[in-house]
Amino acid sequence: MKIFLTSLSISLFLVNTPLFAETVATKPSDASIKKVFELTKTSEMLKSLEGQMEMLTKNMMQQALKGETISPEEQKILDNFREKVAVLNKENMSWEKLEPLFVEIYAKTLSQDDITGMINFYQSPAGQSFVNKMPLIMQESMGTVQKLMPTMLEKLRLANQEMLDELKAIKK
Repeated sequence: MKIFLTSLSISLFLVNTPLFAETVATKPSDASIKKVFELTKTSEMLKSLEGQMEMLTKNMMQQALKGETISPEEQKILDNFREKVAVLNKENMSWEKLEPLFVEIYAKTLSQDDITGMINFYQSPAGQSFVNKMPLIMQESMGTVQKLMPTMLEKLRLANQEMLDELKAIKK
């Protein structure tokens, strides 16, 4: 009986070891996480997104106007709004503000082995090729999404109008 219980205990331990090992995986160091950010040029990519977001905001405003001519005063208001959005983005989405948050997220989610694997990949020629092509991928992705926006905005406008009509109908 003692041999059976010992065997059972060892078997249960061996079966649960992979689960246990996963929960005690080594927490990555902040320095190694920052190395991933450096290799992936995360701060540079974030800066390039600022310009793309400004263009996206400008294009969305033009689409919302639907070719309507506006007065210089109205244009000034729109320009001021676009400027405020850009300032808010720079103040709240700067790398200095985001980096500590990203480090925390990576540290909670990934192990040191994960981070080491990422470093190895991003240091490789294939990894660097991917990083160098990412701005183009992001630019084309944003362009594709931007082309989809007018249709989506129109559908949202129609759905909003339908909701307002339904609310009016139940109040009558």
